[in-house]
Formats: sequence, structure tokens, C-alpha cells
Amino acid sequence: MKVFVADLTLSHFRSHKLARLMLDGRPVVLYGPNGAGKTNLLEAISLLSPGRGLRRAGAEDIIRRPEAIGWKIAANLTAPGADHDITITAEPGQARAVQVDGKAATQNALAGLVSIVWLVPSQDRLWTEGAEGRRRFLDRLTLSFAPDHADAVLGYEKAMRDRNRLLKDQVRDAHWYDALEAQMAMTAEIITANRATALARMTAAQWGAETAFPAADLTLEEVEPLRRPRFRRSLCRIPPARPCRRAHADRAAPHRYGRHLSGQGRACATMFHRRAEGAVDLADPRQCPRAQGRYRDCAGCPVG
Repeated sequence: MKVFVADLTLSHFRSHKLARLMLDGRPVVLYGPNGAGKTNLLEAISLLSPGRGLRRAGAEDIIRRPEAIGWKIAANLTAPGADHDITITAEPGQARAVQVDGKAATQNALAGLVSIVWLVPSQDRLWTEGAEGRRRFLDRLTLSFAPDHADAVLGYEKAMRDRNRLLKDQVRDAHWYDALEAQMAMTAEIITANRATALARMTAAQWGAETAFPAADLTLEEVEPLRRPRFRRSLCRIPPARPCRRAHADRAAPHRYGRHLSGQGRACATMFHRRAEGAVDLADPRQCPRAQGRYRDCAGCPVG
């Protein structure tokens, strides 16, 4: 028995003040003039899975105007063994709230109920632009095979944000980085294993299908991991208002706290070398590692 949406009700969702669809599992084709709300129905169905839907819109952007009283999606999901009632609501200024069979649940819990994948015209640049979009699309496919994949991705992204925040705040305690990077490594291992399993199953399904459509060879490409930037205890005592005089013709002066230093000359070459190594707050000339407390002792930018 296949899984399908048997009943879909929308309230103050995008252009629909009230809409209801009664379905029986057969394929559905939506047609009508532009602006009739066809894509809005598809977006509502996409929100029955983890994530922000096919438009990646925030909860506030979905509210129907001018009422602006919040929106609601109610769906009856027919699945093997049992049916489930899914309700998703969002009040103005608040995040989405999910209920499954009348009980509060997380968005990631929806992955265990139904697998939803979409390919829309806005994804026509999926294979020509950056890898971020392809990873997001692959993770959406992986959810169909591993419902717990969403928790692993969420855990990895949270740990990475925390690590970036420490780098931004110049926290130098190595124990914080060790703990976060250990969590990132653990979740990354789960993510990689889930992705590899999904690709293997999709590849096997392609070769076993009786169709004239060409099959694709799907693999994961490994990249060299980033190294943690090395912090130095000693900082140059060069005043921020006097960066090194040596101009680096092909590089513009960096920013620091929203203030541009171009009026005081260009930054020294050593700072740009450290930027390539991943150091933080490089616009502060006091972090030049070669200066020994005096302006003219900066070996990276000898005064000419």
C-alpha cells in the first residue's frame, strides 16, 4: 500500500483563505491561470516534510495578507498500517508548530511518516552552480531512505555555527573547539554513511529499471578537510590607526568593525597570508605576527 495525502486543508495560506482537497491516491494534475495558487498548494504539501518547503520561505512570508492572522495546514496521511493527522500552524511572529495525531512533534519527525522530493524550475541551475544546492538536494533524497538523517544534518550545522561563533569572538580555549569538532566529526560520519547508502540504492534502482532513460553514475567526491587556524599569544602593538605602509597593489584594505582602513594605506602582506590560513579579525594590524612591538620591525612589510 502506498502513502498519499487523502485530505488537505489550508487556512490563510498564501493566496488561499480557505481551500480543501479530497484525494484518493491517484496522480493529480493542477492547471489554471497564472496567480491562481497552484504552486501554493504544492508548497503546502512540501511543508509536510522537514525543512522550509520548496520555496524555502519563512513562516512570516507565508501568512495571507491583509488578514495576517497566521496560517494552518491540516492533512490526513494514509500510510500502510495506520493513518496520521498532521497539523502545521504558525502565528504572526512565531515559528511553525507541528502536531502529529494531536500531539506536539518536531519537524524532523515528519521524515518518518512520508518521503517528499521535488524538482521545480528554480532548481534548473542545480548542476551548474555551487555544491551547497546539490548537497541540500541529496539530503532531501537521503531522507527517503534514512529518516534520522535530518537529525544528523541539524546537529552538524548547529555545531558548525557554534564553532564559527567562537572563531568570531576569538575564543582561544582549545577544549571548546575539541568538543565541537568531535561532535561535527561524529555527525559527519553519519551523514556521509547515509548519503552513500542512498546513492547506492538509487544506482541499483537505475540499473534494474526497464527504461530507455540513461542511467547516471552517482558518487561522492571527497575533499580535503579544513585546518583549524592557529592562534598566537603575542599580538603586535601597532595602533589600529597606523597599518603598515607597504601597499599591496592587488588587494584592498580589509574592514574592521564596519570601518574601512583605505584612508590609512593598505594592509600588510602578512595579514593577507594569515587570512588565507583562516585567522579571524585580520583587519586589526595588531595581529601582525612579524612585528615585535614596533612599527618599523614588521618584517612582512619593511618600510621603504
